[in-house]
Amino acid sequence: MIFSKKFICAGKKYSTLNRRVPAPLFLKKISVSGKVEKAEITVCGLGFYELFLNGENITKGRLCPYISNSEQVIFYDNYDITELLKEENSFEFLLGNGMQNAFGGFIWDFEKTGFRSAPKLAFAVEIAYIDGRKEIYEADESVTVAQSNILSDDLRLGEIYDANKNERKWKNAVLSETPRGKALLSRARPITVRQALKPVSIFREGNAYIYDFGINTSGVCRLSLNAEKGQTVKLTFAEILRDGKFCIDTTTFNHSKKRYCQSDTYICKDGYNEWAPAFTYHGFRYVKAEGISEEQATPELLTYLVFNTDLEELGEFSCDSETLNELHKMSLNSTLSNFHHFPTDCPHREKNGWTADAALSSSHTLLFFDAVENYKQWLACICRAQREDGALPGIVPTWGWGFDWGNGPAWDSVITELPYQIWQKRNDLSAFKMCGESVIKYIRYLDTKKDKNGLLSIGLGDWCAPKSPYKAPLILTDSIEAFDIAKKASEMFRAIGEAEKARFCGDFAERMRSNIRDNLFNKESCVFEGESQTSQAMGIYYGIVDDSEKSRAFNVLKDIIKRDDYHITTGVLGGRVLFHVLSENGEIDSAIKILTNKTPPSYRQWLAEGNMSLCENFDVDEDGLASHNHHFWGNISAFFTEQICGIKVCADTVNIEPHFPDALNSARASYKSVFGEVSVSWIREKDTVNFKLKYPQNAKGVFKYGDFICSASSDNLREFNITVK
Repeated sequence: MIFSKKFICAGKKYSTLNRRVPAPLFLKKISVSGKVEKAEITVCGLGFYELFLNGENITKGRLCPYISNSEQVIFYDNYDITELLKEENSFEFLLGNGMQNAFGGFIWDFEKTGFRSAPKLAFAVEIAYIDGRKEIYEADESVTVAQSNILSDDLRLGEIYDANKNERKWKNAVLSETPRGKALLSRARPITVRQALKPVSIFREGNAYIYDFGINTSGVCRLSLNAEKGQTVKLTFAEILRDGKFCIDTTTFNHSKKRYCQSDTYICKDGYNEWAPAFTYHGFRYVKAEGISEEQATPELLTYLVFNTDLEELGEFSCDSETLNELHKMSLNSTLSNFHHFPTDCPHREKNGWTADAALSSSHTLLFFDAVENYKQWLACICRAQREDGALPGIVPTWGWGFDWGNGPAWDSVITELPYQIWQKRNDLSAFKMCGESVIKYIRYLDTKKDKNGLLSIGLGDWCAPKSPYKAPLILTDSIEAFDIAKKASEMFRAIGEAEKARFCGDFAERMRSNIRDNLFNKESCVFEGESQTSQAMGIYYGIVDDSEKSRAFNVLKDIIKRDDYHITTGVLGGRVLFHVLSENGEIDSAIKILTNKTPPSYRQWLAEGNMSLCENFDVDEDGLASHNHHFWGNISAFFTEQICGIKVCADTVNIEPHFPDALNSARASYKSVFGEVSVSWIREKDTVNFKLKYPQNAKGVFKYGDFICSASSDNLREFNITVK
């Protein structure tokens, strides 16, 4: 396998912010001169590519090969083409801009990036003949290039396609500068279509037609219609209706609406047309179709191709509460519709790899989907993005943006949280082995940022908290997150046999915990600075309180929740831990009460408002700009499996520790652990719960309910009754 460093392009004019430019189409013809034993092609298209061999699209998925900063990491795909070769072969490569040449991402300085350039192509075709001969063909000036039918493409803004532009003016490709990034084979699972949806309703708005697909998720629309040559159809995408009208406010930014709006345009040929864009995707429920007649505005006109990274399903959850079931569906929908190679914050206006979002969601994501390879590949990008002084950016990939704003320990925790969750859920330490040196470098960086009390206040805090006078101060959340980073790093270094590094991280964690307790925790009242849900829940969850203080600290949290009338008043950092803290301290009923509170702020308000994905925040933004599809509130799904059904996966053990909320009469969950499938189901009948457990023979762990503890592999636990306390 050859990672060719010979890159070609169609010319510098293909890289400009001043005008839209067509996607280049490259052509290489290769003759085969004997019986082939093995043939393969290794290809890198920057930003994206589609590969056609003898007219057949053989690309492994959408938006290939990956999204990265090509000055740091370059990803290649490899294909076995032995059975596809003929005597005469035509290789075509269609290139899209991706983030390599993104003019729709100017808000995050992508227009200033050092890696920004016209789309580039590298490939190597390797042919081994049975007679021992070998031939290698790489991208060079013998490859020809022409403009394709794609007049413009942008990952965020969308595509413009002219079905009539079929005459190709071929010219020789131009040798291009080779990106400086480390060449790697992409091992990420591909992006594939998982659903094809038809509209649930269509209505007219002015001269346009609004298509409602019934769910806010991500993908593109396939357009199908009979038309006359030159008819132009424009599709614009939105999450919401406002006052019954199509509204793009939540999918863009106020200062950039004229320039920044997700839409696709198709210029028809005569006769039947069928088309879907190649190098973009959108987050939407509603589509405004302009340029069509009333006769064309049929359900067959548009099909919603829902796509995301093809993640194998590992877990399930359901219960007899329709509210909780719907919240769980919303959580998983947001998780999947924001997973395109790596977790993004939202599938419309940004599509950015915000690090905190992934850290907050990794626990529940790995309980329901196998995202390990994609996480590991993104971690490689995160490590390469680390600055020399150890600082990490708030988004990856980036070009220098997110170091001065948009990061901090809660965001940077991704460097330990992803490896830690992979270790816990899949008993796999390979991710940590890959990034351990970056972790040490980062903790040393944190040491340089401490104040005179040994505390940290350098980044973003409890993001998206509802408007409330009770907030967790940044110095508390930053310091707790730094403690947790070092503590988990120490555990993982110890697990891989790196004792000295484990001690270094452990010492940092102990000093940080002591500094928090001395400066931000009242040991008499057991109140943390801020006296808020987040302050108290994080202090308890992360072990800042001593065992002898835990009961009093938890009573303070209960009082705060009562003060807040059982509304959630945390931001995303507190929201990640609140429900777990309540459950593990005997108050799962309070957790359910907060989740299902009928008045805002609460999760249930999103459901009542008709959402089918999790929103960015609970408050209605003054400008109406808050996204309706964010996944960083999704750890409620982990709460459902881990607390209600009690399946707790901890590296080489699987413990079963259920809770039985008064509001529920039944629940079930399953998880495909590395030891085999674990499943729990229970049904309440008055004060008795009938409990069923399926547990792998080679797993180890305990069953715990109240004071009762026994081995989870005991044959007596397959089905039994529990008296509810």
